[in-house]
Amino acid sequence: MTRFANQQSIVVGVDGSPAALAAARWAGAVAAREGVRLVVLSIVPTIDYRITAAIVADADILPTLRFVAKKHAGEAVDAVRADQPELEITQTVVEGVPGDELVEASETALRLVVAATADDRITTLLIGSTALRVANKAHCPVVVWRGDVGNPLPDERPVLVGVDGSPGSDAAVGRAFELAALLDVGVIALHAWNDPDLLQWTPVPDAWETLAQEEHELLSERLAGWSSQYPDIRVEKMVLQSPAARALLEHGADAQVIVTGSQGRNRLTGLLLGSTSQNLLHHAPCPVLVVRAKS
Repeated sequence: MTRFANQQSIVVGVDGSPAALAAARWAGAVAAREGVRLVVLSIVPTIDYRITAAIVADADILPTLRFVAKKHAGEAVDAVRADQPELEITQTVVEGVPGDELVEASETALRLVVAATADDRITTLLIGSTALRVANKAHCPVVVWRGDVGNPLPDERPVLVGVDGSPGSDAAVGRAFELAALLDVGVIALHAWNDPDLLQWTPVPDAWETLAQEEHELLSERLAGWSSQYPDIRVEKMVLQSPAARALLEHGADAQVIVTGSQGRNRLTGLLLGSTSQNLLHHAPCPVLVVRAKS
């Protein structure tokens, strides 16, 4: 049974870094708007809990690590309370493998938030492949927070979502509209359809006009239901001949969050592949919300 909060909570992982504090402040602002609790999670990292924790304990290091983890959580709670004094916050410190603990926390969370460092590497909570594992294994949407640590709170910029017609992309579109409604901003729906395989299979210049029309129709079809459900949200449609990651990164500077499916597909090979999500996690100028088809 999970040790973490119920599905009325947003969980944010912290490790004492400036990026983690910024992520906690962002998560707190969203939780306040949504009217849900924020769980601040700090992890005492071990490689294999059954073996490593015992060794660490024998060396009298574990109490220090626990103290530091509790300190990190407390600092994050204080930072969030300064922004959101009325928000309900739970502080949790656990011991274990960071990726495993974060995935477990996602089982009963509305949303999981973690931070990336300014130099494009994942922080100590999410080192390299762990970030990708959490984004792909989590049971809820995952926000990898990126951006200006001095100004992390939501603003008036729109939510940018990548659309390719796959189940993961469709789920991402839904989450994008939900988040935009929560933040009271618009949505930019971006569909990039120009990849090397399309170039290979459509060498005739006249075919481009037909393809472009088909891709515009695909985007409209994928947005129709959500636009009807959220009629007050302004939607800007963008159909570009560009690799998906490049297009999302270029237009991410004008957005406050980029929403993407964890993996996508196209009629030929796929426009939002796992590599697109990975690229965004490492290079996006703003937070990235990764959504799996069933999350």
